Amino acid sequence: MITDRVALRPFLLAILLASTASACQSKPEVDPAELAAKLDRDLDKARVRLRDGKVEDAKLLYQNVLEHQPDNPEALYGMGRVAYEKSDNDQAQKLLEKSIAAKADVADYHAALGAVLVSKKAYAEAAAAYGKAFELDGDNGDYGLKQGENLNEAKKFAEAEVVLRKVAEVDIKARFVLSELGDALREQGKLDEALTTYMKAQTENPDDKMAYAGAALVYEAKDDNKHALDQWSTYIRMDCCSEYSETVARKKMMELGPAAADG
Repeated sequence: MITDRVALRPFLLAILLASTASACQSKPEVDPAELAAKLDRDLDKARVRLRDGKVEDAKLLYQNVLEHQPDNPEALYGMGRVAYEKSDNDQAQKLLEKSIAAKADVADYHAALGAVLVSKKAYAEAAAAYGKAFELDGDNGDYGLKQGENLNEAKKFAEAEVVLRKVAEVDIKARFVLSELGDALREQGKLDEALTTYMKAQTENPDDKMAYAGAALVYEAKDDNKHALDQWSTYIRMDCCSEYSETVARKKMMELGPAAADG
């Protein structure tokens, strides 16, 4: 009997040592409140890193948050932005849609999705995303302007007109809204109103070169080649070397030059 007890001692000692070592090696429990506060700080830091163009730094911070909170909408949004900056538009769209599913009332989330969809040339869908952002933040004319721009790209000119008129009312400082509105009107054949809108754009935003291009197209549609030529000439002085200048404006100048002289 005594022999059995002696034989058991090494075994019991081994169990005791193993349990003690396991206890020493286990991680201390983290206070949930402290963890939540740390993750909030990480999100704040990540926003700053992303704003400053430090994409990889932001990515590490957002990943840390998602390890603890896989459905955190701000972290999903941030990772979507990271993917967008890396031109991974499919992944960006997936992450941003997931962030919106988790929290649908943040205008920036929808606007970020709109930017991704523009990169994918999905203009109607981009307009819808920017439209939701504008709905959530009606004082931000930039959202409405982006909605209108993409409706124009999608050839939904009547819808674009409605949106852009609203933008002009709520945010008079939204740049280029008048030239975009002029485009929507011109494409619907409302030439007189389009021309008035382009001229107003030239007065209020003298550096809006597309207001001159748009006016030139209206004058050309009205067979007023002399004034069309004047508008194209002004455009080219503002934009000498872009693709549009080379392939459209200069070509128009060559076509209209003789016609303007004859007229």
